[in-house]
Amino acid sequence: MKKWAFLYCVTVVVMMASGGFWQQMTIEERRAAGIDQLLPEQQAVLDQAAARFAKEGARQEVEQAREQAKIEAKVEIRQQKLANAGLASRDDDEIIRARITGKFHGWDGNTVFNLDNGQIWQQADRGEQRYFPRSVNTEVELVPSKWAGWKMTLVSEGLWVRVKRIR
Repeated sequence: MKKWAFLYCVTVVVMMASGGFWQQMTIEERRAAGIDQLLPEQQAVLDQAAARFAKEGARQEVEQAREQAKIEAKVEIRQQKLANAGLASRDDDEIIRARITGKFHGWDGNTVFNLDNGQIWQQADRGEQRYFPRSVNTEVELVPSKWAGWKMTLVSEGLWVRVKRIR
């Protein structure tokens, strides 16, 4: 889209510098379009219309490119936040939903959680133990804790454990 906006701007500059749109056409193009039969006043109207079209089209293309860039930037920032969650400075507005890969039956004070998004988290509360019936690919939600660190909540149980990201 940025290329189109640039081309529109170049077209407007060329038309203004060279005296008009119809003058940029070859003799064959003018003849095929019937422009060579127009009066000078009609050719001037055509030049004005072409210049206005190029200018408005360029403005619309620039605005569309700007909006697309904003959307892409937001997506990239979100992906970066999720990739760095638990490793870099906290972003309290981000919640991560994922699944523990493989079998899960609870935590024992030193449990490491491998998630399906590639992240690896470790239990931070060393003394806490909790066991559940064995499940596979258990869904979890990771939320920044209000005090410090992160909480990993088992979606099905509603129970949570403090965790820290190790990779």
